[in-house]
Amino acid sequence: MTTRRSVVLGILSAAALLAANLVLAADPPVTTISVQGMHCAGCASKVAGNLQAVAGVNKAHVDAAKAVAIVTTKPNAAPSPRALWEAVEKAGYKPTKLVGPAGTFTAKPKS
Repeated sequence: MTTRRSVVLGILSAAALLAANLVLAADPPVTTISVQGMHCAGCASKVAGNLQAVAGVNKAHVDAAKAVAIVTTKPNAAPSPRALWEAVEKAGYKPTKLVGPAGTFTAKPKS
């Protein structure tokens, strides 16, 4: 009887750990920024470099052909929408729309 109980408890413990790992492994928040004026890999590289310098950004993937930047955040981080917007401007391009966890913006966010 004790052995059977130990096996059941072991299985339940393993299931609980697996469930906890699945919750922790959730996809990080993503912010998408539409960028006017990008037309080549050089443009995309400049925008990506500026976005990756923003605090809390894990990775920035920029597609010049689609004129879009996709930013993923570091765990437990929330990059400022304004800082992301300004990073694109600093690269010399005009952001036209930013969609992320903090909302949707078509003008420079206040924070």
